Amino acid sequence: MQASDLLGRTAYTADGSELGRVADLIAGPDGKVRAVLVAPPHRGRLLGYERPSVQLPWAFEWLARLLHRGTREVEWSAVRWE
Repeated sequence: MQASDLLGRTAYTADGSELGRVADLIAGPDGKVRAVLVAPPHRGRLLGYERPSVQLPWAFEWLARLLHRGTREVEWSAVRWE
């Protein structure tokens, strides 16, 4: 499976609840995907500012959090595909 097969695709929980669309893949040091970054379906493109490790001036941080609220990291093993 290629990254392009997953990006933009809807991800689900084991019980079939919708998590959102896959916005990014998170790989470990070995290159294997360990998690996905899931965004609510109505959000636009991510710019990298929604990641907790990114430090921004407060105004940019506030705007990024507002625009991308609901975006979260989900472990690969917890995601189901339909």
